[in-house]
Parts: sequence; C-alpha cells; structure tokens
Amino acid sequence: MTSPDGDAVTRAELILYATPTGPLADALDEQFHRISALGPTTAQTYPPHCTLTGFFHRREAEIPRILAEVDRAVRESGPMPADAVDIIALRRSADWVGLELSSPWLIEATQRFIGCHRIGPGDDPLRPKDWLHLSIAYGTDDIAAAAAATELDLTLPVRWEVALWQRLAAGDWRRLANRDDGGHG
Repeated sequence: MTSPDGDAVTRAELILYATPTGPLADALDEQFHRISALGPTTAQTYPPHCTLTGFFHRREAEIPRILAEVDRAVRESGPMPADAVDIIALRRSADWVGLELSSPWLIEATQRFIGCHRIGPGDDPLRPKDWLHLSIAYGTDDIAAAAAATELDLTLPVRWEVALWQRLAAGDWRRLANRDDGGHG
C-alpha cells in the first residue's frame, strides 16, 4: 500500500488481548515451557492470552491513536474488578487444551473499543470474539501428550490486563502501551 504522496505505508498487525498476571500467569508460563519440551503446539507461538478481537492491520502511524481508544474503552468500562474474569474450567478435547473463561467486563470493554475505534478506508474491520478462552495447546496431531501434561491450580490468584499487541516478523510479539501505562486492569 502507498500513501497519497507515493511513500510505502507500513502496516502493523494488531490484536486486542487480555493477558493474565500474577501467580496463575507464572504457572501458565511454566506449563507452556513444559509443553514446549514435549514438542510445542501452535499455542506456544503466542503469549498466554484471551483473544478479544481478531487480528487487524493499521498504519504504524495510527498506533498512538488506537492506544488512546483502548485506554478510553477500558476507562469507560470502569475499574476492572478482581473477579472480572471467571475461569469456568480447564478443558481438554481431541484438538484443544485450555481455560474456558467468562467475563461480561471484558466483553463490554471490547464493545466499547469497537464503538470508539475509527476505521479508515481500506482498513480491516474489527471482529470481536465471543468465545473467551486461553489456549494452552492446539495445532498438533499429538494433543494427547500436551493434555496429559496439563496441570494447573485454577485457584491461584490472577489479575488481567487489557492491551493492544503487535505481531512482529519472525513470530515475535510486542505489548503496546502508552508511555505511562502500567497495564489495564
């Protein structure tokens, strides 16, 4: 894509995630490491997260505005209660292992972000996710080994942060934040 003056426009691949922090996040990191030793699954190519929107592409120059929109949506949703995200269960199926989640607060914050986000000509639409979950393992033919190795204490304390993330080249990730942002939540 080129700008009106003929310059190439750099587009960032962005997504809105809720990420766990605290002891449960530490346990998830250990779990990801344990599963990677068995033979990593697709889940290990992402940071532990709950997806709030699908991926969308925007010009790099728009990131500060988008961060302000995320901040506005989170602020207007009110302080995130400590119990804003309910972990329903650790689920195992033939092709997926993860935490099934419920959170009216996260759904509301996502809807607020979608409502205040400006979409320009040629921009991807925002696609909210309606199945809230945190994937631990998927994308492998041998999901049974990952499922058998998955053990988590779901009573561990956890807080959640809503943030804009960018997928970089070579599968790297960057959590984007305003300079003074210590995380939402």
